[in-house]
Amino acid sequence: MTAMARRLFMAKRQATDWWGLVVVVLCAWLMAAGLWTPERIWRGELLLISAVGVFAVTLGRAILRNMSFVPPQPRRSRAPVQSVRDLELGLLLMVGVYLLISATGGATSFLYPLVYALVSFLLIVHRRRWVAAGWVASACLLEILVANVSAPSGAALTVAAYHITFILFFAAGNTLILAGLGRRLRGHHGQVVHAELKRIRQEAADFRLIASGLPLASREVRSREDEELRMSHGAVHAVHEQLFFTIDLLCSSLGLHTAALLWVEADGRGRKDGDDSRRASSLVIKEMATASEWAQENPHIQSPGILASVMRDPKPIRLKALNGRRVPPYYSGPETITDLCVVPLQEGEVVRGLLCADRIDQRPFTAEEQQVLEKTGSQILRIIEQERSFAAVERGKYEQEQFYRASELLNQALTVEDVHAKTFAAVGAMAPYELAAITRFDDHTRRHEVLAVHLPKRVEEDKSWSLAAAGLAGLCFDDGVGLVSSAVKNRHYMPARGEIKDTNTAVFDGSIKLTKARSLLVLPLVRGDQVMGTIVLVTAKPEAYRTETREMLRVLSHQVGVSLQNARMYQSMEERATTDGLTGLTNHRCFQDRLEQLHALCERTGQGYSLILTDIDHFKNVNDTYGHPVGDSVLKRVSAILARRTRKVDIVARYGGEEFVLVLPDTDGAGAALFANRLREEIAASQMTSEHGNFNVTLSLGVAEFPADGRTPQELIERADQALYHCKEHGRNRVTRVSEMI
Repeated sequence: MTAMARRLFMAKRQATDWWGLVVVVLCAWLMAAGLWTPERIWRGELLLISAVGVFAVTLGRAILRNMSFVPPQPRRSRAPVQSVRDLELGLLLMVGVYLLISATGGATSFLYPLVYALVSFLLIVHRRRWVAAGWVASACLLEILVANVSAPSGAALTVAAYHITFILFFAAGNTLILAGLGRRLRGHHGQVVHAELKRIRQEAADFRLIASGLPLASREVRSREDEELRMSHGAVHAVHEQLFFTIDLLCSSLGLHTAALLWVEADGRGRKDGDDSRRASSLVIKEMATASEWAQENPHIQSPGILASVMRDPKPIRLKALNGRRVPPYYSGPETITDLCVVPLQEGEVVRGLLCADRIDQRPFTAEEQQVLEKTGSQILRIIEQERSFAAVERGKYEQEQFYRASELLNQALTVEDVHAKTFAAVGAMAPYELAAITRFDDHTRRHEVLAVHLPKRVEEDKSWSLAAAGLAGLCFDDGVGLVSSAVKNRHYMPARGEIKDTNTAVFDGSIKLTKARSLLVLPLVRGDQVMGTIVLVTAKPEAYRTETREMLRVLSHQVGVSLQNARMYQSMEERATTDGLTGLTNHRCFQDRLEQLHALCERTGQGYSLILTDIDHFKNVNDTYGHPVGDSVLKRVSAILARRTRKVDIVARYGGEEFVLVLPDTDGAGAALFANRLREEIAASQMTSEHGNFNVTLSLGVAEFPADGRTPQELIERADQALYHCKEHGRNRVTRVSEMI
């Protein structure tokens, strides 16, 4: 296809897309010009007949196009195809209604209610606000056109305002009603979804398919709720499918009226397996196959009724000749039950559920049928145990994934701060917390220091947790009787069960009160024979740190200890490579690298900087008179003053021997000279001490400015050295700029 053909094709396509809007404009012009009147229509003028035909064809085409499939449009499309088609169809319908109104009397037409009905309909089906606004605006414009043509000139504005008011009233009313209805439907839908998710989690807990201590997933992967739902939804569905098949088969094979599986519902208060809690247990209908119309719709049974004896003494029972006098609690009405057999489902000494079977035809249950029910109950427990084992495998896989991710995060950390951040992320992937802290323990001073505190985003606005975090930041305290001290002494996590019964219990030093804490865990960071500190986790959720969670975190804490030691060793090696061992200032090699980086940046941005080269006057005499240890003390004292008086953006380095160099970004030569004089005066006023008495030292300083005094770093250093030499020749204890040298 040639370029000309493509242009013609695109022009034809655009004309086709906008043809409906052209017809709308033409019809509006006919009404505005007064050509569309009842008299002209009844006379059958060719222009109006043609207009009606074109309009009808265009409207039909718009309806068909609007119903057709529209391919996805690019994000930056100026006018999405479907929105243009919606606008076109609505305008055509609007113009069509006003054509009918103009043909039946104009402003006094009996068809005016069609306008209000059409406005309401269009605002219901609109997809974009600007399309709806276009429809309402077109209705107002057409109203003015019709009023000008059909009403007397003096009354045209009044009639148009009257009708436009009603149009806007209908538009606003529908918008508000639809908005409220939408919010109500969304709220109802959210409640239904929340209730369904809650039901799935409850049933998963009832069948023990998931543990309430399921570790948290990191936010980068999936949330705890997502993971719990993912692992429980499929298991619950599979259990129900197999249970219903088993119950229905039992009902058919034994000729039962109803076969029901009632389960002892988990009470949600963290009851441990093996606890004898039958007196407080409640029953819920898990599955039922029945021919009765009185079967309970609500699965929760208010009272065990006739089944209370089995709950107290879990043994199978067979009842006969009931004749409707006593009805099992899974019926809501007077069902004529004649025979009942109930078999408890037990795991060890714990009653998990009841399998109930009943009849209405005076056929008592035999011992053989009771055995069938007992075998069915055993099969039901095996079904649940099978899914439970599968869920355990899934949890194990999930936990391994979290361990791998935690190890990966910690292995990537090089600095101590990075280890802190990665530790919080790794711990958050395995256990819930509202507040977490990392402490350091100094075995020599027997003191603890809080190095880092973290609050998840969800609790940052909580005043109680925020105050606790603020009080912990930088806290130092002596070794004492708090849980942190106990964890360090015992080299074991504290408290033993991860629960805190009394919020007044001292965790750190007693000054921090964790009033909302319900679960707490202090994990020692052990590296070989050394305890480096602790990780403290606090949450408002009760029983959050169960046995498996505590063990996972204990293993993780050992890895954190290793990572912290490695990070400190790395930091120490980096400091040795970049700092001077005696003064703690940047060493010569690192200074050259930083100067090159700063110089390249200033060349790109046009920013200036100044360089100051200085040394201590007569420093050889200091060493000869007072000894080299005193000379080293002088170097340390001078370097400390230089480091204290400079900004964070400045570079302060030991250039060699008794020479120092300072680089001041965004500072001209005059400013650098003023700063150098202040340094000179402060150091000259400082008293140096020795065994032979106090003495003073002075500095000579040479100042060079970029780019005025040099275009390269090496050139600036050479010019500053020349200025420093100029100071030596002219009396020392002075500052000289390159521009001041004669």
